[in-house]
Amino acid sequence: MKIPKSFLPHSSLEGRPACQTFRRDACRVLRRFACDMALRSREFTIRSHSHRVRAVDVFALQTDSLLVEIQPSAGAGGVQMSYRTCQGRGDRAGGRCNAVNVQSLGTDQGYANLLSTFRVVAGRRR
Repeated sequence: MKIPKSFLPHSSLEGRPACQTFRRDACRVLRRFACDMALRSREFTIRSHSHRVRAVDVFALQTDSLLVEIQPSAGAGGVQMSYRTCQGRGDRAGGRCNAVNVQSLGTDQGYANLLSTFRVVAGRRR
């Protein structure tokens, strides 16, 4: 998987065009996760919500048992990605957050390992 430029540490989210690019890239990555996990369109939701502590948009892929979140990183730029278990699509608290190394998505093995982890958490066999 090719990592979008807006996810890299040197990128800045200053200004409206940069935020729109980040939004597009985050939603595209989440849709790719859903597609590669063989989820049907009614089995997942992609949405954005504001983080309570900071005024930052968080983009999330949510199934009935998995929540994957992408948000801008504080400080040096780039993004933070995490996943956790949940009970239903309304559950945003869920289990413990597990951080994802975004740079590992750039390798075939790293991406395959992450998808297999998502499948296990989501309760999917394929």
